[in-house]
Amino acid sequence: MTNAEQDSRVQFGLGDATRLGYEYIIRRFNRASINIASIALGIAFLSTLLMSDSLYRAYALAGGERLGVETYQYWLMFVALIVSVVGITNAMLITVFERYREIGTMKCLGAMDRHILLLFLVESIIQGFAGGLAGYFVGLIGAVLSTGFTIGFTAILMVPIAESISLLLGSVALSMILCGVATLYPAYRAAKLHPVEALNYEL
Repeated sequence: MTNAEQDSRVQFGLGDATRLGYEYIIRRFNRASINIASIALGIAFLSTLLMSDSLYRAYALAGGERLGVETYQYWLMFVALIVSVVGITNAMLITVFERYREIGTMKCLGAMDRHILLLFLVESIIQGFAGGLAGYFVGLIGAVLSTGFTIGFTAILMVPIAESISLLLGSVALSMILCGVATLYPAYRAAKLHPVEALNYEL
């Protein structure tokens, strides 16, 4: 059977990858929670700074003192995001090693390289979605607490709803993108595994 014929017979779409990825996250939640917490911390830092800046601007427009976020804090945020990406890459590499036999079994059953690649990417993006949501709300609380004692806790009411929603969507999208990028190399490693070698692999 040629690769083209095998590829036409094996049905593995985005829905299948999402279902399997979700099942793996639930089955090994402790491992997945490391990735979720890692990206959530970086996104929380980002959300805190951006929401704080929005609160300060809203306060200034209302006639209050003009305040702002220091430039060095944005550099710290950038470093935090880089550390998160590196941490996720390492965690996903460990996951690939732990699942060698599973990957080998899937390949023996007809899974193609692109199916394995899709599975790991979707699994990581699901974690990124969860981490982005958690990070945004943690960051929102952090921004309100950090600025509340300076400009008052009611300042959150001055921020337009559209701006808050935009920050939420941006945080989740960035989190998913970062998780996807961080998983590219581990997913590629998993996709290129030879099924026989994977089945014979011992941790």
